[in-house]
Amino acid sequence: MSITANLGRVASLFPHIEKDWWKKAYNEMYLYTDGDCVEVPAITETECNDLIGIPSVQQMLQTQESPIKVLDLCCGQGRHSINLAKRFPSVNFCGIDQSTYLLGLARERAIAENVQGNVTFQKGDLRQVPAANCSFDLVILLGNSFGHCNDEGDLQSLREVCRVLKPGGIFIIDHVDGSWIRSNFSQSGWEWLEGKETLLACRERELSPDKTLLASREIVIDLEGPSIRQDLFYSVRLYDLEEMDNLLQRSGLSLQAEDGIKITTAKRDGSGDMGMMERRQLVVAQKPVKSTASNALDQDADVYVHPSLVQSYNRHKGRLLQVSAFVPAGTTILADIPYALTPSLDPSHPNAPICSNLKCRKQVSQCTQRESCQRNCIRDVVWCNNLCRTADQARHDFECAWLKNYGETIRQNEGQYDFTMLWTVMRLLAGRYLELQVGSRPSKLYSWEDRFQRGWESIEILHSNRENWPQTQILHWKRLVEVYLTHDNQSDLSVDDLVDLVCKEESNSFGLYPKDTGLFPISDPPVERGVDYGLGIYPRATIINHSCIPNVTWKPDNDGRMVLTTSRDLAAGDECFICYFDPCKYVDVKARQKLLQENFLFSCHCDRCTQEQAEEVYSRLE
Repeated sequence: MSITANLGRVASLFPHIEKDWWKKAYNEMYLYTDGDCVEVPAITETECNDLIGIPSVQQMLQTQESPIKVLDLCCGQGRHSINLAKRFPSVNFCGIDQSTYLLGLARERAIAENVQGNVTFQKGDLRQVPAANCSFDLVILLGNSFGHCNDEGDLQSLREVCRVLKPGGIFIIDHVDGSWIRSNFSQSGWEWLEGKETLLACRERELSPDKTLLASREIVIDLEGPSIRQDLFYSVRLYDLEEMDNLLQRSGLSLQAEDGIKITTAKRDGSGDMGMMERRQLVVAQKPVKSTASNALDQDADVYVHPSLVQSYNRHKGRLLQVSAFVPAGTTILADIPYALTPSLDPSHPNAPICSNLKCRKQVSQCTQRESCQRNCIRDVVWCNNLCRTADQARHDFECAWLKNYGETIRQNEGQYDFTMLWTVMRLLAGRYLELQVGSRPSKLYSWEDRFQRGWESIEILHSNRENWPQTQILHWKRLVEVYLTHDNQSDLSVDDLVDLVCKEESNSFGLYPKDTGLFPISDPPVERGVDYGLGIYPRATIINHSCIPNVTWKPDNDGRMVLTTSRDLAAGDECFICYFDPCKYVDVKARQKLLQENFLFSCHCDRCTQEQAEEVYSRLE
């Protein structure tokens, strides 16, 4: 366990609080220091009783109409999710936390309680929840886990809650009662730690001048050593009910004041130091049925970027992705949404086209109530249902006449490949057109905006590689543009601009395959990724470079997001690599280099290729 150097007495606690202090705080020691609150089954039982006693929650959990999905944010060791999963076996629970240690404990306890069938746990950041829009009926944030970030981070966290909630969904948050803490402020406290007779926790506290922040220092002394087991500085933002109401409103949520509860945690044996856990507020909010999002056309709320994923630049490679801190294998570092997406028309996928609503992106099975274009523009345009069709009407109106006039003609005269390429470009133009119609949009909605671009700006900066494409190819694309894209496309872009856009589409598109791409080393027997069912332009995922020994895999999720997952541990400063093709199909170095040169316009110089090429040369010399 890492111990802060013993500083002795300090004039103020605030200068010693590390940014994101909570990343180190929730470990085994936390279960001892806060064990009298978070490891007592009776307390968890009472808190869950309070939760399901809320009328809207009670009605939701008992409904049998459709499966209910509950998100437990900052779930820790899973005490609430596991308790509720045992009571409601037909409800699906998902716990998210940033602590690998606590998540491991949660999974072990779920197995021990035999609830692993309806509760899962995964790693994630409260400010960037790894889940799609409108995924959950109920979101809970319990155990006093809010207010650890700055004000911007807290607002971003609640906006994430609003994003992942379904319209009409309920949000329950349990946080420090700021008014009570200010009125009952105690500068210090101490207690013997439950289950560890030789451990003593001593705490010192300080209020900021404006009384909005409570700083604490927690020193854990092991008398058996004697030694200091922990010297932790941390702070929590204090919100009273009025401040929380304001924060919820700014996040698009509506406070349900009549359902709120004051939580009092009794002191163990009448003694001990309960600190901030002694008095909290249980606040209930709801997402309006009609979204109050400031920009209805903004797709970027679905993007997830790992806090340690950064964009960098190399004069030989151009843009690249790397990690700024250690990231373990199996971590999702990016879940990107497409700016444009078109279905594949491969015969093996005749009944699974992609919903044309860019906010949905799901595969549409034949058994659903699919909707087709009322003007019968082209057979490949389908929606999940009438709601998706209505929501997508403005975007589809942009492409509808073009598809009706040119769709089948391009297929017959130019072939399926060129049709898909031009349709994807048309959908890029549709996104640009809608952005221009909306005008100015809110900025800094998401914490990742300082590292990556949004909207059409993310398309403009894509590299076209135009100078590397064969001139015959450029002339072919120019002809296609002049014949099919200069009429009825409602665009002010020139022919040259459109040719550049074609080059960008060809250089930056991702195929959507049913299985992971880039699993390496290759398994025995090898597992192929399958046949593609769509094509998308993922403006942030496309920044990642290729290697024939990748450390990241990629695969679309059920919501059409391109998910990048580490396949090996990455150290701070490591570049992230994917394999652009299916490694199972291109094992020989010559085949790989030929494919990369013809399709991606570069040669690979990774360690694997360099070694195998050297071995070939050596074998010829022998």
